[in-house]
Amino acid sequence: MDKTRQSSPGNAQGLISTIVLRIAGLGWATSAAAQVCWHAMSAMSVPQAWSLDEYQESLYIDNLTAQQCAQQLMNEKRLHKACVMPLSSWMPYVLLLALCTVWWNNKSRYVLWRRNVVSGGLKELYVLQGTALLGRVFSWYFLSSETPRLAGDVLKAAHVFMVLFIVLVSAVTLV
Repeated sequence: MDKTRQSSPGNAQGLISTIVLRIAGLGWATSAAAQVCWHAMSAMSVPQAWSLDEYQESLYIDNLTAQQCAQQLMNEKRLHKACVMPLSSWMPYVLLLALCTVWWNNKSRYVLWRRNVVSGGLKELYVLQGTALLGRVFSWYFLSSETPRLAGDVLKAAHVFMVLFIVLVSAVTLV
């Protein structure tokens, strides 16, 4: 009985580990959601007829408000590059947060509190998390708006693929 009480999450150590796990889970989910939003917004900002001149012009417009961006999204079903730029500047921090929380998974609390429980598939989950993190970093580097490396439709398809990839990896991690 005493061993059970010592390893329960009710004591001070259990409370601290619960708080750390919840903060890590929140950070992990925030980083995934922010990158999904960035990829989705970037896919909506790619012009239909790819023009490098139009792309370069769109980088210098900086007076669009959030309301104007939302209005453009509702009316035209696309976004101006100036609407995506503020989120693009936060992406390195989002990826740093993802790196700091790459160890987190939905079963972390069971592994921490019940030491005798065998957690099957944990190695594979960490390999998946690491691979997904590398994919997220490379996608940000190659698809960032400062350095276009792909043409219009291919760029849009790459952003949509990354949205689906992050959502699928997140679903696997949460199950």
